[in-house]
Amino acid sequence: MAITERPMTSSTLTRASSSSFEFLLLSFKLHKMRSNKTKTGFTLVELLTVVAVILLLAVVGLPAAKKVLNSFESSLSVRYLISAALANARAIAARQQAYAGLRFQQALDGNQYMTFIVHDEAATNLAYGFRAVVGYKPMKLPENVCVMDGRLVERDLVGFEVETEDVLIDGDDLINDPCELTETNTFSIVFSPAGKLAIHRIWVRNRDGRTDDSSNDSIFNTENNVRAGIGMFIEDDNEPWPLRLGQEPSRNNFVIYDKRALDAVNEGSRWTDYLQHLEVIYISPY
Repeated sequence: MAITERPMTSSTLTRASSSSFEFLLLSFKLHKMRSNKTKTGFTLVELLTVVAVILLLAVVGLPAAKKVLNSFESSLSVRYLISAALANARAIAARQQAYAGLRFQQALDGNQYMTFIVHDEAATNLAYGFRAVVGYKPMKLPENVCVMDGRLVERDLVGFEVETEDVLIDGDDLINDPCELTETNTFSIVFSPAGKLAIHRIWVRNRDGRTDDSSNDSIFNTENNVRAGIGMFIEDDNEPWPLRLGQEPSRNNFVIYDKRALDAVNEGSRWTDYLQHLEVIYISPY
């Protein structure tokens, strides 16, 4: 039988192409189904790659995150803490109808605290005498944060009188000594009975008004008693040497600084390299 060849028409080519496409599509679907059945999770190589990337990001990112948190701690949370304490001090002044405020001072453990104080001439035996407010415990600031007033009260003994001069710290030579740092870290902010910010002479004493070691005041006391654990803070006295603690005016502003950053600079360039760049925070009069 002779085989007759038929010419290829366009319809024939279309059907052939369509059949080929359907065959390829079906093959792809079958391959995909087999892949889905066999691949149920990460391979060991993929898992190790993900873990390596996470570890790399952690090593690179943690120091930066820690720096941000430390910055937040010193610039925002501490400011909010001090603001709340100052508002409380205003309320104490209004409630007790006496000058009252907030005392900033470092304890022997190196940490700085905020203590509520109130004017009490009868108890302290001093015209400008302040004592700790009963019922309020000192509040510790974060370990790496300190507050200073940026001023020194320089005292000179002339005869039997102590002459004082309030000096603004604006140079390295005024903050390169441990006594100078202690002085500027120790200051008070005071409000009048009407709740208004006041500039008032401050002389902090124990509640018994004693200059010897006979007081049992657990907050302010003599140097001997504080070192013996009876009190927390060394009180102001007539002869503040060598601790440079004595009467001084209350303040209307302060500076928050990072203790680690200050320790990182040379003692002879504290002002130039660090302190002069910090923000001075002023307190609202009302």
